[in-house]
Amino acid sequence: MKIYKVKVNGKVYEVEVEAVDETTEEISRTETAKAPETVSEGNNQILAPIAGKVIEIKVKVGESVRKGQTVAVIEAMKLENEIQSAYDGKVREIAVSNGSAVRNKDVLIVLE
Repeated sequence: MKIYKVKVNGKVYEVEVEAVDETTEEISRTETAKAPETVSEGNNQILAPIAGKVIEIKVKVGESVRKGQTVAVIEAMKLENEIQSAYDGKVREIAVSNGSAVRNKDVLIVLE
């Protein structure tokens, strides 16, 4: 059995693949999809996981966010990647704007 990471619509899933020979009559299937990792480091920063262009900021300063909530969308290699908060908090600062080019690990949003 081998485990592979597969990216579908910007979300990464882990899948297990089992080799099957022609004599096997039954294939056991195990679905083990993991939620994509959220992008957050430090105590209060949501960072860009990839380089790309910010196409949408989905929160405003002063707004409360919950863990797993989509806070921004970054376009990279013609794919839209939803950026999620790794924890609960209140938006203190938005460090980017729509159309901004960002690099990997650039600060997108600061939470309180």
